[in-house]
Amino acid sequence: MSDDPDDILDGLFHACAFAAFLEQAHARQGWPDPEATRQRAYQLYEQALAEKNDRPKALAPWPAQRYALDP
Repeated sequence: MSDDPDDILDGLFHACAFAAFLEQAHARQGWPDPEATRQRAYQLYEQALAEKNDRPKALAPWPAQRYALDP
């Protein structure tokens, strides 16, 4: 990974965190809850690591209804 700030999404965790942020923002129709976003990011990251290591994990539910808080 280079020092270029434009490459931040090249990191697996950062890409998962961004995906979680977008999912939560969509689910809440506004700014996402930080804790729900953090939980979802780790869930997506664990799933991606399992797939990367050829150990498929059950797909994370999408959208993450159980993590989205009611607006």
